[in-house]
Amino acid sequence: MTDEAEQGAQGIPKRFRDFSVDVREERLIRYIVKQLGQGRHIDDIMNDHEIVAHSNEIQRASLMQNPTVLRAIEDEMKRQFSDYGSATASEVDHSGSS
Repeated sequence: MTDEAEQGAQGIPKRFRDFSVDVREERLIRYIVKQLGQGRHIDDIMNDHEIVAHSNEIQRASLMQNPTVLRAIEDEMKRQFSDYGSATASEVDHSGSS
């Protein structure tokens, strides 16, 4: 019975460590999504001190594969292309009327 209690007690710190990694990753994901929403380039964001200080290279690669991050990148690309489309449309209107 003592062995079972010791094994259970040893598992508790591991569970908390795993939980803290998940919380850290979630914070990094929120940071990336927020920065993308502000129009920053993903390469610049991934080189930020906030990201580099709280993750290693493997974790950063994993962040880049996270569905929430990928969705934010896709949304930002769509926004940029729609801005580009409206800018080129106004240039065509101005050049076509001359």
